[in-house]
Amino acid sequence: MERPLYFLKNPFLLRLLVGIGLGLWIWGVGMLGAIATDFKGSIDFHVHSAPDVTARLYDDLELVENAAQAGMQALVLKNHVTPTADRAVLAHKVVPDMEVYGGVVLNETVGGLNLRAVETMDRLGEGRGKVVWLPTIDAAHHRQTLNHRFGGLRVARYGHLVPEMPDILQYIAAHNLVLGTGHISPAEILTVVPAAKQLGVEKILITHAMATVPGLNLAQMQAIADQGAFLELTYVNTLMGENATEADHQAWENVSIETMAKAIQTIGATHFVLSTDLGRALDPSPIDGYQRFLEQLAAAGISKADLYLMSHTNPEKLLQ
Repeated sequence: MERPLYFLKNPFLLRLLVGIGLGLWIWGVGMLGAIATDFKGSIDFHVHSAPDVTARLYDDLELVENAAQAGMQALVLKNHVTPTADRAVLAHKVVPDMEVYGGVVLNETVGGLNLRAVETMDRLGEGRGKVVWLPTIDAAHHRQTLNHRFGGLRVARYGHLVPEMPDILQYIAAHNLVLGTGHISPAEILTVVPAAKQLGVEKILITHAMATVPGLNLAQMQAIADQGAFLELTYVNTLMGENATEADHQAWENVSIETMAKAIQTIGATHFVLSTDLGRALDPSPIDGYQRFLEQLAAAGISKADLYLMSHTNPEKLLQ
């Protein structure tokens, strides 16, 4: 019965085991410290807050204050039904140490593919209106895939842009805005990206590229990245699936951290931006979610340098 405790009577083995344990503890603390350091100055390019028609965990000011206290550099506020550029202006005035940006999603509540909505957002934003997202919840692809309904907005048909799109893309190019692809289909994305590039759009972000909508595969993601667009990965997709806390997210497929890590390793971190897409009342806070995202990707084998690239450098390029 004494054999399992033999090491307690052997000073050499005891010192060896204590040394191993101490080394592992120091390594773990170092890893957590490195992730905490990487989190400082990070940018969440896709986060939701109240006022909204969907219940949100924080309002704009609560979110920005919490992010500032956590040491984040910037947030991009997104709302499916109303512009956020003017809200970003006010939030930054209240919390001047935090950079806050917004934009407009071209859903039906702003007139769909409406150039005037883009122009107004840009003028109201005083330089903080940075992103024009193509349709999300009103996109035909979103409705058919998740709601099993017909109708909805399309930005391209049969490989050609719809008539409203060229003027919108030209405005984005002329005013150095970011084109976010929203919830449109893979075929539409593969049409819009080269057309946008041809019209002079420099900054393109493929909204949650691996999610159920749009539903891109790795080959499509690689082809888009090769054209100079960034691919967004969002933490909320790791919380989705049939067991999701939020009922609306149960229709979406779960995208695991391991699957995201494989995509990063295959395509290269230079092409990715990390966001949370959090903000719903029952999900983790966007701040906690971003920290978990970094920690879990690190545990899946993504290097500190690549995490910094995707959470700091790449999103900062889009906001310049």
